Amino acid sequence: MTITRFLFSLLTFFYFTPNVIAQKQKIWVDTDMANEMDDIFALTRLLVDADKYEIMGVSSVHFMNVDLMTSDKWNQYPTKGINTVKLSQEENEKLLQAFGMMNLPHPMGAERPMGQAWGGDTPRPSEMTTKFIEVVQNLPEGEKLDVLFIGAATNIASAIALEPNIAKKLRLFCMGMRFDAKEKIWDKNEFNIRGDLNAVNYLFNNPDIEWSIMPAQTCEVLTFEREDTYARLDSKYPVEKLLKQRWVESNPDDKTRIIWDLALVEAYLSPDLAKVKTVKTPPENHQHKVNVYVKIDKEKMFKKFWEKLRAYRGRK
Repeated sequence: MTITRFLFSLLTFFYFTPNVIAQKQKIWVDTDMANEMDDIFALTRLLVDADKYEIMGVSSVHFMNVDLMTSDKWNQYPTKGINTVKLSQEENEKLLQAFGMMNLPHPMGAERPMGQAWGGDTPRPSEMTTKFIEVVQNLPEGEKLDVLFIGAATNIASAIALEPNIAKKLRLFCMGMRFDAKEKIWDKNEFNIRGDLNAVNYLFNNPDIEWSIMPAQTCEVLTFEREDTYARLDSKYPVEKLLKQRWVESNPDDKTRIIWDLALVEAYLSPDLAKVKTVKTPPENHQHKVNVYVKIDKEKMFKKFWEKLRAYRGRK
């Protein structure tokens, strides 16, 4: 090799290598933050490590359900005239504000499920679908967007229904359903799925979608104790103040809570803490393969959350 060729190779290495190293996985989070208190812990876990990823958006999801029409309250919210996606949007913005990350796109999602009560997949356009489609269409060639949705599937399914070509540019990760790994039987009778069964069936019927699912029975082992949680949180830090406030306002009488959505986020961030199986989609849907989390290391996930929160506190 001549000196000229050597120098050219060296310059090429240093010119291109930083770009490769600097490239971060792009992520979008879609959450029904106002529904239960686990969402805020899940999103916090992701945001404390935000420098390791490129978060492209945090959007809000509705949590429409029959109880909103028959009960006076849903958690701390009066149900009269309730707009669930607006409530989720407000909670998303509170957390982003506490993190000083209001510069992140945080569009509001749809107010109601896809289709009609009897089925169908008519999409629900929203601020979220507009921004989401724009982000995906602007991805560099060969890149995929990782989408964590911890709520009803309305926004994600609607975006794909509105612009089907984006499906191949996505990797979906969701918390929902139940799956019997031994008998290989699906059960869609679960809160997030019941929030928009039409949307879930639409996603299952699209073979272009790469999908990893955290079933309810897999993550229900991840629990936080109220008094232990209160003792670990220091309210002089805005993020930790919000975490405690969310428990106090939403579920003050609960001594223990399952932190469902945190299990999915941690399994995504730390794949070594979860066991995954590749299985067939439900028999009533298009037959292809999806990934299912069948086991998590609850102790290590619990430990990691608090370690990461403490580390973030140390940077403030």
